[in-house]
Amino acid sequence: MADSVSNEILAGVGKKLRNGFLTGKVPASKVIESYRKNMKEATQFSMFGLSIFDLIRMEEETHNPILRAKLKEGIELHKQKSRNSNSQNKISLEKLENFRENALGIGLRKVISLMKTLVKKTNDIEARIVLMLLETEFANLSAKKLHKFKNVIYERKTILLEQLSDLLYETEWKHGISYNTGKNASYIVYIYLPNGTQLSWHCNEYQMMYCYPEIQCEWDGQICMTMEKILNYIFTRFKIGTLSLNCAAA
Repeated sequence: MADSVSNEILAGVGKKLRNGFLTGKVPASKVIESYRKNMKEATQFSMFGLSIFDLIRMEEETHNPILRAKLKEGIELHKQKSRNSNSQNKISLEKLENFRENALGIGLRKVISLMKTLVKKTNDIEARIVLMLLETEFANLSAKKLHKFKNVIYERKTILLEQLSDLLYETEWKHGISYNTGKNASYIVYIYLPNGTQLSWHCNEYQMMYCYPEIQCEWDGQICMTMEKILNYIFTRFKIGTLSLNCAAA
């Protein structure tokens, strides 16, 4: 019977049970039963929505070695995603100041003001959506800079994305959420401009899952370029501004 208990099985049960089996005090059937139970728990366990602090606490408290190994992998993944986020946030903050002064040659606030005037005059749904996309990314970037008001600004980003979902259902624009993220976020909201340009935002709010359909798509790999994409679309589509960014602003 001992031959049926492999090293993998022994590694997947608690230390006390493993030692009991090796000393002949615990039957193989009990070891195998415990292994199957631990494997089932680890397989069914989902890390969706859990912070790195949640995972660390659970890794310290669990008696399931299989689950502990899975939690350790999740913790390392969180750390790597945090490093990615910090690197991208640094780039975004550097760009934000440039946008304020130089976006499309007139400055970001002027662009927003002109888009608001356009929407008010025409009530065009495309212009309204693009304005909200612009305000969403402005909020997204501002939250990284204004730490004191971060939660309030991110809440505005969330409200804008929720409102956008209602408008997008009235159009044929491709949009949805994906759970394949590269940062510490639960999912990514993807919205495609009519010219096929991909926009994306990382989100954690659970209610957003009920606003957007699930989408199968791949990230285009363009880091911290959302604002440039929106501004260039405004320049070409609505003729606002005096200078295209050519998606190369630093």
